[in-house]
Amino acid sequence: MEPLRRKVIHDAMVRLSDGDRSAFQILLDDLWPVILAFAKRGLGHQQDAEDVAQEVFLRICSRISDFERDRDGLSWVFGIASYEIMTHRRRHHRRREVAGGMAHVVADDHRDQAPSQEEEVMTHELTTMLALATGTLSDDDRVALGLVNESAAMPAAGSAGSALRKRRQRALDRLRSVWRRLYGER
Repeated sequence: MEPLRRKVIHDAMVRLSDGDRSAFQILLDDLWPVILAFAKRGLGHQQDAEDVAQEVFLRICSRISDFERDRDGLSWVFGIASYEIMTHRRRHHRRREVAGGMAHVVADDHRDQAPSQEEEVMTHELTTMLALATGTLSDDDRVALGLVNESAAMPAAGSAGSALRKRRQRALDRLRSVWRRLYGER
């Protein structure tokens, strides 16, 4: 970015931190395309990039009082943008659902599209692999991992929370060990 444009952005941020609301329009005009391009490179989707760019501007407005005048304004904004991109990726990753023992991704903008043949084959293979691995676990381990719906075998909620967490952790460790033995480190 050319130094003059960088200085305009920095000066607008200083003005905004002083309470000059007219500086926001300058930031929007000069900074929006930069942040949008940065977010698109980080996420790959235009809609996601627009959402993140909006979040960045919200963060700028809410945290402008934290802006240090002697620091470069654009670097400060890129720090916020990087954090928002990582947060968006984590949210997207958490949207993954596990249903019927198979993992699949439900993308917000692709819900109505049928999975490709390659995705169906991969899902089938993973499901088969997971079924084989979990089949070697004890019934108690499968119950602890929630793979079998036997609520009677589990202690009542709240009665032994740490014991239940420990049981799940140990069952998951055993599943990981079985997976490594069957399929190696992947």
